Amino acid sequence: MKMTSERIALDKIYKRRDRYEIPDWQREEVWNKAKKQKLIDSVLRGWKLPKFYFLLTNDSPKEYDVLDGQQRLSAIWEFFDGELKLTAESAAEFGAASYEGLPDDVSDAFDDYEINFDVIEDAEEEDQKEFFQRLQEGLPLTSSEKLNSIHSKLRDYCSKLAKHKFFLETTSVSGKRYAYFDICAKVMVLEIEGLDCGTRFDDIREVFLQQAGFSGNSAVAKQVRKSLDLLHKELPNPDKHLRNRTIVQAIITFCCHLQRVGLKSQQNKILAKFIDHFLAELSKQVELGQAATDHDYVAFQRTVNANVKSGPKTRNDILLRKLFKYDPSFYSEVPQSNSLSKSLDEQISRLAESVRQLIYEVNNIYSGHHGKDLFKPTNKTIKALTSELSKPTKGMDDYKAFIENLYFIFRESIGTRLEGNLPPSFVNVNDLRTLNEHDVDHGKQNKAAKKKKELAAVFEQFSGEKSPSAVDPTKFVIIQANILSALELDMRKLAKADFDG
Repeated sequence: MKMTSERIALDKIYKRRDRYEIPDWQREEVWNKAKKQKLIDSVLRGWKLPKFYFLLTNDSPKEYDVLDGQQRLSAIWEFFDGELKLTAESAAEFGAASYEGLPDDVSDAFDDYEINFDVIEDAEEEDQKEFFQRLQEGLPLTSSEKLNSIHSKLRDYCSKLAKHKFFLETTSVSGKRYAYFDICAKVMVLEIEGLDCGTRFDDIREVFLQQAGFSGNSAVAKQVRKSLDLLHKELPNPDKHLRNRTIVQAIITFCCHLQRVGLKSQQNKILAKFIDHFLAELSKQVELGQAATDHDYVAFQRTVNANVKSGPKTRNDILLRKLFKYDPSFYSEVPQSNSLSKSLDEQISRLAESVRQLIYEVNNIYSGHHGKDLFKPTNKTIKALTSELSKPTKGMDDYKAFIENLYFIFRESIGTRLEGNLPPSFVNVNDLRTLNEHDVDHGKQNKAAKKKKELAAVFEQFSGEKSPSAVDPTKFVIIQANILSALELDMRKLAKADFDG
């Protein structure tokens, strides 16, 4: 066993947080809020933290199991994410309760604060146990090791499933300490009990005992195996993005969900491309750290780093929303549950609020250069921004009103102030309004036909259909979410633009 001492700045480890796996036995204990606040206060004061211990599990890129220090890392990541606030006393001393609100010199010092850690390499199981006997009175049994001793046919099936080629050939997860069994156990429990079921040791143990007579020929068993077959066939072997146990569980569960609602065989390759796209974008957004531009990916990664009961459902909802954005045609294939509808409504509300805040931010920047707002406030734009933007569209009339409000905000209110430099989504809004107004029927027939085709292509990128009249009324809400997502992204870019020209 080899050990080397290293140091790393907090902002750097935060941007690489997807490379640090939390072993399941580390997830059982959860610090309370006061303990987390005390840790952040110590860091802000520059006080030295106890050493962290990481086990190297992959060399390119370097990935680790967190053997000691998980709760400290979780608190640090929560503070970066805005999930953890300082006490009133600490906030008064350091200038704000949240990371985002800290004065630049304080947040810079927090970013640059370095933790000391030892990296353990080439460690055999016995070496690890001996090390932990000296560090903290013995290496705890993983939940998977404890579950593996339970007499249950569900346990037997999970053991059998863990030998599937998908784990060894497709994922980049190490199979040590029953890691594949752990993934299978969680997938099976979620499929049997539903996404609201907990996945801690006690939760899984109870289901194992209840399912002592589980049949490997049951519908659930066949469905999970079918999903593993699909993923092994369609995804790259190996897939460099499938290196985290929780993410692997999420992808299998997601695939099971789509199989259950009738995924067609001709959609398998599209699904595989989406999964690859999603995981690549997730990695990119995590690397951006505080500069991340997509709330959904940040929220997804947050559930990976923290073992909360709502995690599986949150991850599945995010995957569904991203699939609908990637290929809107899938929306018609998936039955719309109350929870999914609520999730979409919440996403629209969040996107609308984000766009509102970004307009305010961009106006402040633009007026500092030009002495006037970029988005000119009018009665129409004020009404659209204050209430209409976040109202979920439930049919054609709502959709037309939504596009009209966007036109007031992103075309009419800015006039010619961005002439020649309009963001793509602003141009799209104008095109979508033109399509709604059928304002292309005049002029030469061949030019009108060409214009109609171009407008149909714009609508299709948000909806998967060529015309609003061909859309199922229930689908307009996902179209609304897709348009708002595009506007939010362009607004974030605009907030960083140089308005001196």
